Amino acid sequence: MEAIAHEEFPNLARLVEITSDAVVVCQPDGCVLHVNKQFLSLVSGMRENVIGIDIKDMLFSDTFERSEDHRLPFGVDGSENTLMLKLSDGSFIPVSVRSLMMTPPKFTGLSHRPPRVLVVLRNLEEQYAKDRRAKRLLSELQAANKRLSGTLSVIMSTVGSEDLSALLDTVLNKLADTLNADGTTIYFSESGGFKLRGASKSLAGEYLPDFIPYGAGIGTYVTREAHACRFSIAPATEPRGPFSAVFYDIDARVSTPIRVQDTPPFKTVIAAPVFYGTQVLGIIELGWKRHTTPRVSEVRVLEVICDYLSIELVGLVGSMRSQRAAELTRSLNQMRDAMFSLEDQPRESRGQIVSELKRMLSCRICPVVFDATLKSYVIDFEGGSRVALPCSVDDAFFSSKVPASRLSAPADALSPGAGATQPDLKNARLVRVDRTTKMGDWLYAHGLPSQGVFIDMGRGVVLDAMSPEHDIADGEDSAQTGGATTGDPSSAASSSTSLASVEQPDASVRMFLLLRDGTQEPIDDMEYDYLLRLVHDLELIEAGVRNKKEEQRIAQTLQGGMRSQLGRVPGITSDSLYSSATKQALVGGDFYTLIRLPDDRAVMILGDVSGKGVEAASMSALVKTALTAYAWEGRSPVGLARSLNSMLMGFSRVETFATMFIAKIDLRAGTAVYCSAGHPPTMIARVPHEGRNIAAEVEMLSVQSGVVGAFENMVYETGSFTFEKGDIMFMYTDGAIEARNAQGDFFGEQRLRDLLLTQSLQGIEGLCDNVLLSLDEFTGSVLDDDIAMVALRFDAGRSDAL
Repeated sequence: MEAIAHEEFPNLARLVEITSDAVVVCQPDGCVLHVNKQFLSLVSGMRENVIGIDIKDMLFSDTFERSEDHRLPFGVDGSENTLMLKLSDGSFIPVSVRSLMMTPPKFTGLSHRPPRVLVVLRNLEEQYAKDRRAKRLLSELQAANKRLSGTLSVIMSTVGSEDLSALLDTVLNKLADTLNADGTTIYFSESGGFKLRGASKSLAGEYLPDFIPYGAGIGTYVTREAHACRFSIAPATEPRGPFSAVFYDIDARVSTPIRVQDTPPFKTVIAAPVFYGTQVLGIIELGWKRHTTPRVSEVRVLEVICDYLSIELVGLVGSMRSQRAAELTRSLNQMRDAMFSLEDQPRESRGQIVSELKRMLSCRICPVVFDATLKSYVIDFEGGSRVALPCSVDDAFFSSKVPASRLSAPADALSPGAGATQPDLKNARLVRVDRTTKMGDWLYAHGLPSQGVFIDMGRGVVLDAMSPEHDIADGEDSAQTGGATTGDPSSAASSSTSLASVEQPDASVRMFLLLRDGTQEPIDDMEYDYLLRLVHDLELIEAGVRNKKEEQRIAQTLQGGMRSQLGRVPGITSDSLYSSATKQALVGGDFYTLIRLPDDRAVMILGDVSGKGVEAASMSALVKTALTAYAWEGRSPVGLARSLNSMLMGFSRVETFATMFIAKIDLRAGTAVYCSAGHPPTMIARVPHEGRNIAAEVEMLSVQSGVVGAFENMVYETGSFTFEKGDIMFMYTDGAIEARNAQGDFFGEQRLRDLLLTQSLQGIEGLCDNVLLSLDEFTGSVLDDDIAMVALRFDAGRSDAL
């Protein structure tokens, strides 16, 4: 067989020994005639075991099939073929095969011998390994380029951003795409824990913890480590209550239990803290839904992005908190407007406050009431379920120790309200409720919402609209004490007043809990300040209501003792009316009196003192008394006005003034003199009757002077008129002519004059009532001012005197 090396192709035999390729020379039928050392090394065999065997038993197709019909498994035209070479141990390796048909030279005398096949083989395993290595390097280079470009893109997107939500959306989506993650989330450090502020689009529809309290979850762990960490999340081998999973720190090799509600939707996570100096702004979590080992380079990328992101976040977070503070301020102003605009409708006002609180704070409002059946205070949850407190209110909410973190805690530099003066509460009390407090821990242990604020409105301030529709046991309102609460309902302060006690004392509630569940963040400092100011406003409103009620009682006392009345004067028939614009029918500044003097004389006074309530009622009583005294001294109407002006100008309250009409009537002569000091003109109705055949007409007394009590040197003028039997003098305050209809039109003097012209023909009885009825029809029974009206009919006149 080896004759080929010395006789047929001696030069070829020497050549194949020095080549680096494996070479085989065989017959056209496949019988191996010669191999070089490289081939023997490739197959790990001995020469004697290879020479003479069929090459078809060594080279197979890539599907390990043997060539049939004595055909060679490769072409002999020099083309490249990929085959599987069987080694001496029975294993296979891929090889590249090329072959040519060789014929012995004619000049050697061996031309009669058959041609030979030269087969050259090259091991493809090394080539494949090189290709794989090159592809891996290329892939790593591409990944590095992608990380670099992605990192630069994320960093550039943070520069100069003014919209926090747009910034977070861009960063989180680019970050997930850059590192081929399944999703990214960011949590901001808030009061009490980490609040979810953004998530990549790929996590739409996934469960994400909305709030993770401090001391729980990945955020707290990363904050304590102060650097990015790689985690693997897996079910707990021994679940304990809510801790059904664990997160494993891949680098530190530490496992930590995690609650199911705090578990992210990933199996592998890189979590990195976002620091600004020493302050933690938040946590970024990059996750995969499969178990994998993140590269260290990916951790570095996330840390770099966090460093750059913190610079932009600190400004935007401050802006976000400013916006939140502005929202809370607007809400507080809206509730203040509701309190003042609906002061006469307390239930509707409180309903608006409750709705606004729920909208702004996303919390439950649970009244705390005394249950006479259980003989204890209970928390009345929505839906009617009640939970009895384990102890008295003071022991439950006000006896626990305050955590050290809340003692003299520095104001948040990012909070717009930092440094603002806190309002002082007189009776109400507020206290936080969370896991660090006695009551918060008790609520949590019973599976109830355990974080929020307890508010005791104290004596007087009651928000019954915060209570759901429920029946309160008899005696409950007697247990509604103010200030400190004891466990004994019999110790209640019976003198406690309230915004609602007049209407519905049995449904009043003065203590309640604002609660959030564990998936929400606790009430933060801005929200607590918001509640504090709201309660302070409620106290002020309640104090105003109490003062108003006290003024009402004083005014009603004045009304009973100094009610405007017309004295009985022979020769004069009178009709009068006083109508208050308020439902309480208080005494205001309007007053009138008819004083009988000797010699068939009388003084008629009708006036209106500026101001409202007790002050106006007191001043009108003083003015009325002073004018009565001056009238008995025999002074003229102008003299009465001057004397009263001097008296009022001697008061320190220079803003007190009055308008009035004063008439001194001589019934024997049928004449009268008057002084109209800033008052609407009095009308004289000339009425026809038997023995007096005239056309009915209304005369206006037009002589006018300035108001009383405004200026020290005011000049007052005297007017006069005559009257006949049956004439009617009609006096009124400005509330009658300034009444408006729905279109804003005034009733006016002309309408009143026309009305008096027709009504006076019916006589004096009920005249003032008929005028008021017409005013009600004109205004739709909506009068904005008090109205006083007096009508005097003269039963004798000038003709009788003559």
